[in-house]
Amino acid sequence: MNFGKILNLIAQNNINPEQLFVLVERIKNSDLKDEQNIRQIITEVSKIAGKKLDKQKEDQLVKKVINEGVNEDIFDFL
Repeated sequence: MNFGKILNLIAQNNINPEQLFVLVERIKNSDLKDEQNIRQIITEVSKIAGKKLDKQKEDQLVKKVINEGVNEDIFDFL
């Protein structure tokens, strides 16, 4: 994972690091093959980042995470 991209994303979107760390802990304990878990995490990420996701983009992200896991390409959706 490219930590430079992550740090840029945090800085550019004025993301609260504490919220991010709480989210990371939640993700570590989540089943990323469960669609409902993934949707909840995506919703939480969009709230933390202050970005709205339409249903189509959310569906694309869910499909990508289920099929490919979380990788650097996920940043292309942001």
